[in-house]
Amino acid sequence: MTTTTTAPKLVGPVKGGGFSGAIAFEWTKFWSVRATWWNLVVGLLLTVGFAAMVGASADASAKKGVDVAMPAPHHASQAFLISQLTVVVLATLALTSEYSSGSIRTTLQSVPKRARMLVSKSVVVMAVVAVAGFVFSILGSLVAAALMGDDGTYTGGQLLGTAVGAAVYLAFLTMMAIGLGTVLRSAAGTITTLIMVLLALPQLMGVVGAKWLETASDYMPSVAGTVLMTQDSDPYNGGTAVLVLLLWALAALSAGLMVLRRRDA
Repeated sequence: MTTTTTAPKLVGPVKGGGFSGAIAFEWTKFWSVRATWWNLVVGLLLTVGFAAMVGASADASAKKGVDVAMPAPHHASQAFLISQLTVVVLATLALTSEYSSGSIRTTLQSVPKRARMLVSKSVVVMAVVAVAGFVFSILGSLVAAALMGDDGTYTGGQLLGTAVGAAVYLAFLTMMAIGLGTVLRSAAGTITTLIMVLLALPQLMGVVGAKWLETASDYMPSVAGTVLMTQDSDPYNGGTAVLVLLLWALAALSAGLMVLRRRDA
C-alpha cells in the first residue's frame, strides 16, 4: 500500500508589490511577535527607572555641595547606556529569530528581492525604535527633572534636542544590529558583538594609553550618540556625530546585504 502526501503550498510574493508591500509585510510580522512588546516595555521601564536614579543621585550630590547643575534631559540621557541594550535585542531578534525558526524561507518567498526585504525590515524596525527613543527620552527627562529640582532646569529646546538625538541614535543602532545579525545569523553573537562595540571597546581604547586609540575611540557609535543627546561639541558637533553613526550603520547593513545575497537562506 502506498501513501500520498500533499506538497506544502509555497507562499507567493506579497500583494501590492514594491517597497510598500514589503514594508506592510514586515510591519505585520514585527507587531505579531510578543518579544516586540516586551522589549519596548522593558526599554521604557529601564529608561525611566535609571533616569530616576540619576536624578536622585544628582539631587543628593547637590545637597552635599557638589556642583551637578546640568539640564535634566542631559542627565537623563545617561539612562540610554542601559536601555539601548533592549533596542539591540529588539532589532537583533527581528531578523535572527527568523533564521532560528526557519521562517526566513517564508519571508524570502514573500519578498524574493533580498535587498528589498532587508531594507524594508530595517525601515520598519528603525521607525518604531526612533519613536520609542523619542518617547523614552521625554519621559526620562521629566522624571529626572522632578527629582533634581532647580539643578536640572532645562529649556524646551534642550528637552526636544535630547529626544531627537536619542531617536536618531537608536535608529542607526537598529540598522547596525540588523546588518550584523544578517551576517552572523546568531542572536547571541550579534548582541555580544554590539555590547562590545558600544560599551566595552570604547573604554578599553581610552585606557590603553596610545594617542591614536584615544582618537579612534571618539568615533565609536556610543560616543556619537552621546554627542547627539547632549548637544555637546566635544569631540565634534552634531553633524559629524550623525555622519559617524551613518557610516557605521551603512557598513553593517552593506555587509549584511552582501552575505544575504551570496548564501542560501
